[in-house]
Amino acid sequence: MNAADILHALGQRPFKPFRLTLSTGREIPVEHHDTVLLNQSRTTVLVVEGDRWHIVDLPHIAELTFSGQPTAEQLAS
Repeated sequence: MNAADILHALGQRPFKPFRLTLSTGREIPVEHHDTVLLNQSRTTVLVVEGDRWHIVDLPHIAELTFSGQPTAEQLAS
């Protein structure tokens, strides 16, 4: 996953909610484009989910999936 993929998803109009699947299998939902920040060097992403903050290095993001689309894991089963 790279910063361009995330920026592309954030820039879609109308915005389409998506989820980030981490290398651990954990999923982080992104419900609004204003809930995501990339650091200046575009190596780390911050996602706000309610009252929780997720700080993730981009190499640990395995997949970006738009809501309603099956994940790679679901397609494999």
